[in-house]
Amino acid sequence: MKKPKFSICTTNYNCAHALKRHLDSIYSQLDEEEFEYIVVDSKSKDRSMEVLKKYASSHENMTALQKRCVRGKGRQIAFKKSKGDYILQVDTDTVYYPIWKTFLYKCIDEYPNLAVQAIFGGVYPRKIMDEVRGWRNFQWGDDLDLWMRVWKIGKMKWYPVAVGENVKEIGKDSYMDAFSKRYGRKFEKSSRMLRTEFDWLRLYYVQKMDFLKIVEENSVDLQLGDKEKWFNEAAKTNLRKWILGVLRKEKRILTGKYE
Repeated sequence: MKKPKFSICTTNYNCAHALKRHLDSIYSQLDEEEFEYIVVDSKSKDRSMEVLKKYASSHENMTALQKRCVRGKGRQIAFKKSKGDYILQVDTDTVYYPIWKTFLYKCIDEYPNLAVQAIFGGVYPRKIMDEVRGWRNFQWGDDLDLWMRVWKIGKMKWYPVAVGENVKEIGKDSYMDAFSKRYGRKFEKSSRMLRTEFDWLRLYYVQKMDFLKIVEENSVDLQLGDKEKWFNEAAKTNLRKWILGVLRKEKRILTGKYE
């Protein structure tokens, strides 16, 4: 396979319910010669690996790996194995709209030397990813951590338009992901919640910044759709409130009251 223009680097865990729709939405938009798809499955307990292997068997540009790891680490493993000029951020529980391809090409035509993140999808020149050394070892907030490091070198842009549809359970996205039905046992829910809290602490410095202003000042308009409200103002907290919040979440896990 010749060097691809795009490298899709992603991770997967227990997303069998969405995987085929996700993959079909990508492969229906791009020619296989122009991209490679590298996914690291974190030893899913559902049918994920079965779906991935079946898809990879009929698509030479797809590589499905398996390694128990957090999301940021998995993305970085995929990135290290990639060769494309542009790294694409996607999620395996997201189905991509037809405007996704238009978004990709508009980014590289209008902002070839900048990273551009839309809702549910991003385009990152390899030179930028090499400069910031890619993703780091985060389970929650791996993208936020990447954005802030790229922003600090003056090369980060945001585009507040959804290029896909996330098919997580309602109310179980982002920070509340640990309560998803994808994690069956209480121990698994508890460990993921604690890891999320640990990563939140690592990114606590963002609370001290005017993140919404940063995004607003560095937004672009690719004229592909109506802009959406993307981020909410982060609630200010202190150590006491944070500890109480962690204990309340742990209680919800132990009692099985996730709603």
